[in-house]
Amino acid sequence: MKLPTRPTLIRPFPHTTPGAAPGSLRISRDAYPPKIEFYGCDDGQCTAVVDAKVDDLADLVARHQRCWINVDGLGEEATLRRLAELFHIHPLALEDVVNVHQRAKVEEYPEHLFIVLRMVWLGEEDLYTEQLSMVIRDNVILTFQERPGDCLDPVRNRLKDSRSSLRKLPLDHLAHAILDAIVDGYYPIIERFGEWIENAEDRIPHARSRAVITDIHGLRQELLFLRRCVWPLRETMNVLLRDQFRFFTHETRLHLRDTYDHTVQLMDVVDTYRELCADLRDFYYAVMSQRTNEVMKVLTIVATLFMPLSFIVGLYGMNFDTSYPLNMPELHWRYGYIYSLVLMALTAGGLIWFFARRGWLTLDEVIHDPKDLET
Repeated sequence: MKLPTRPTLIRPFPHTTPGAAPGSLRISRDAYPPKIEFYGCDDGQCTAVVDAKVDDLADLVARHQRCWINVDGLGEEATLRRLAELFHIHPLALEDVVNVHQRAKVEEYPEHLFIVLRMVWLGEEDLYTEQLSMVIRDNVILTFQERPGDCLDPVRNRLKDSRSSLRKLPLDHLAHAILDAIVDGYYPIIERFGEWIENAEDRIPHARSRAVITDIHGLRQELLFLRRCVWPLRETMNVLLRDQFRFFTHETRLHLRDTYDHTVQLMDVVDTYRELCADLRDFYYAVMSQRTNEVMKVLTIVATLFMPLSFIVGLYGMNFDTSYPLNMPELHWRYGYIYSLVLMALTAGGLIWFFARRGWLTLDEVIHDPKDLET
């Protein structure tokens, strides 16, 4: 079974220019133009505006009790500065929004709480990582993403569902729903890596080239990259759970505790998969060593069988004069040739019988289950 194409790690945009002034913005040339989504909840009702305008946001926010503004794309500095002006986003927070090399973290500013998270997902062949920046105010949540497409569709569907309680709950429950959706987005990635590891395990007993060990090494490196994403995410959830931020109530912190448990579970699974990759690498070398031993065993048996035959042939290949007192009578015997052939056959047969009695002719089967190595 062929291992699926391993993902290629897509790294974030370059770092800030060294020596730049604090709060300066550096817009990447490859950044997408911003597209704004608006969701406003009021007494169980939800208003959704798929393509909202910056100038209309102030009026939309004033008409709703709880609002979520999602910005896909960071390609227009004027739009970002206008949003920062409307919602009093600190310049340092806005700088972290644009410079998307940030690790997951939590920072508290006088008027808002700033959270940075990293989302990951698999494309057809690539593993993507993307920064999501969240600004939480008294009645507004702003999320900034690098490009369209995310793992927040479950949150959007809950807001669009008239039966969902998320429309009626306080704003911190919406913030928790977004955080939880981001954490849960890691699970399909982890499951896919589990499938790749199982496929690699199935390929090892039948492998005839070094492609398998190359794939295993690549998987281990990519799991290390996932670990670098999950570790700060776990610490971020721990900070939100431990510190008494005024934007989260006691009830919401109970839900955050469950999300924190998910991040701990993700860390355990990633570490377990990395250990499995190391075990598979040892299993591969064990199988290769076993095959080498089997080949050497066969070659040794063949060489051992021919050693006495070579001796017999060499012995009767010596041209001694029969006039000497100690001659070789088989040289001029009528049945000497048949006698030598029978002698070699009996010698070879005797060696084969001896090897069979000692169990040396039995070839060990290739182990298909790594667990069998322990028995």
